[in-house]
Amino acid sequence: MAPPDVMTVMALKAAAAGAVALAFGGAPLGVLMIARRLSLMGDALSHGILPGVAVAFLVAGRDPVALTVGALTAGLIVAGLSSLLARTGKLPDDAAFAIFYLAALALGVLLLGRAGKQDELEALLFGSSEALDAGGLILAGAAASATLIALALFLRGVLGEAADPVFMRTLGARFGLAHLLLMLLLALNLVAGFRAFGALMTVALMTIPAAAARFWAKGYGGQAVCAVLLSAVSGLTGLGLAAFWTVEPGAVMTLCAAGLFGVSAIAGTNGGLLQTWLMRAHLRAHDIS
Repeated sequence: MAPPDVMTVMALKAAAAGAVALAFGGAPLGVLMIARRLSLMGDALSHGILPGVAVAFLVAGRDPVALTVGALTAGLIVAGLSSLLARTGKLPDDAAFAIFYLAALALGVLLLGRAGKQDELEALLFGSSEALDAGGLILAGAAASATLIALALFLRGVLGEAADPVFMRTLGARFGLAHLLLMLLLALNLVAGFRAFGALMTVALMTIPAAAARFWAKGYGGQAVCAVLLSAVSGLTGLGLAAFWTVEPGAVMTLCAAGLFGVSAIAGTNGGLLQTWLMRAHLRAHDIS
């Protein structure tokens, strides 16, 4: 992140708006990914967008539209092919994703390495706050809106597959599409966040708050609300600290999310360590009496 005398208030406001939009779009997806034991696939997909971004950068430079189109295209291709391969039943979801994302990552590294653009590779993976412009904000807001609308319309199928994917697939192909929808939404939100916060850090802001939310709520609705709040707080706090320390915000935002996860794991009212310890102490006291 640029020093405070260079980084304008407008840029900070743009980054804050982007972080909030990412919280609304990504955190509910993170809850679903954890419920389906697919949290690491978000990390896989974050690498999968790299070749599309690399090709766009080599063709059009830092043009934000070209980078967005390239990343979204690569993400959709990796998500679609991985989901189709997993639907054959020959490979589990994580293995299907690993094949495509490793190949995509290697291709992206090769393209940028051959062009002598190692700094660009670091920026794509870990973010650059200066990359979030008006177009990036529009994309972030559109991604969040599309995610919330899609979940409102198709949440039942997605949750059904999360609870018992084998049984739901026997009910018809339309339930198999729930997995593909989830992957497409994940790709869209990754693309919306990677330009400012980095692909890897965007995944962290999806999954860590979602994991922390499990210590505060039981059902999907409660966990999604908690995850959005935790993600937004992590993002805004991280942005403020990053501006003060004059560093890029992605890593600081992730560490803030990790800190909130630690607090949730200890003090959470839905199975937190403190609550569990108090319940066990109460039971022991009751048994002694």
